[in-house]
Amino acid sequence: MPKRKPSAGSSRSKNGKSSSRSKAVKTGTGNAGSLQREEKRTSTVTIRPPIGRGNYNEEYAEYLERYELYGEGRARLSPGDFDRLDEEMLDLLALEAEQGPLSDEQIVRLQELEYLLLDTEQ
Repeated sequence: MPKRKPSAGSSRSKNGKSSSRSKAVKTGTGNAGSLQREEKRTSTVTIRPPIGRGNYNEEYAEYLERYELYGEGRARLSPGDFDRLDEEMLDLLALEAEQGPLSDEQIVRLQELEYLLLDTEQ
């Protein structure tokens, strides 16, 4: 059987395999038996944060996700307010770890912060 010559759109390597990124395909339209080139395309997927999220820290981004799920009827915190309230909550939790049980006032404030930060178990 005679060897075929490589087509114009492909090149042969030393092992005889085609290194072309396109192939000829028979189409059902147009002239009977006509060939068209079908290009293989590689696509690149870029993952971007949802619109309106900006470049927030991870904690605030997680807060926004919780807000979308459970925040109906609650005010949405700005990144600055979130950071301030989150720090206050962490201070109260650290105080509890160091000194034991919190006072009634501190417990109420911790619950308020958990509510505002959507940091309670749903």
